[in-house]
Amino acid sequence: MKRSVNGRRLGHIIGSVYLVHFARRYQGKQHYLGFSTNVPERVKAHRAGRGAPLLDAVTKKGIPWRVVRTWKRKDGHFEQSLKRGHELKDLCPVCSGPQAYKRGH
Repeated sequence: MKRSVNGRRLGHIIGSVYLVHFARRYQGKQHYLGFSTNVPERVKAHRAGRGAPLLDAVTKKGIPWRVVRTWKRKDGHFEQSLKRGHELKDLCPVCSGPQAYKRGH
């Protein structure tokens, strides 16, 4: 049995997990965590309004955002474990400073 989240199979593809920090909150959120095999191309897609609805909305509101942390050679299981096991602000070096790098391995 293959495990999936939002129609995407987890664990079979190796790529990078990335954390996005918004310059200000949008509807109570200030971070987005994603997975891609090509983060620069994925960021371009996000900026063009293709992909995550949250990033599309933040971009349309004119809220600046940037990728602040990446985890390389990871899979979808790792992304989901970060989402379940951590507050994203605790993984963010903008919000938590250098302590963020001690979390989420």
